[in-house]
Amino acid sequence: MKKTDPVEIDYKTLGTIPLDELKQAIWEDIEALREEFGVSFVTGVKLVVPATNEFGDPLVVKRLSTGAAVKRLDTHHYHPACLDYKL
Repeated sequence: MKKTDPVEIDYKTLGTIPLDELKQAIWEDIEALREEFGVSFVTGVKLVVPATNEFGDPLVVKRLSTGAAVKRLDTHHYHPACLDYKL
């Protein structure tokens, strides 16, 4: 499989924003990748989220149920095995 250069989308210029606004920005950028650049598939995507409070001060992400710190989340998005093939 040929390695390609990733497309980096930078959200730093948005500053400190609510999570719902980030969700909307990400969705619009995904739509742009599809409609304006013809991207249909991606592999090995990683989203790094520097969590802060409303003033931009860093926060430790913790589970609300147990209080345990979380550094990595695995997606719970359903991915049919029949689509997991190499092009």
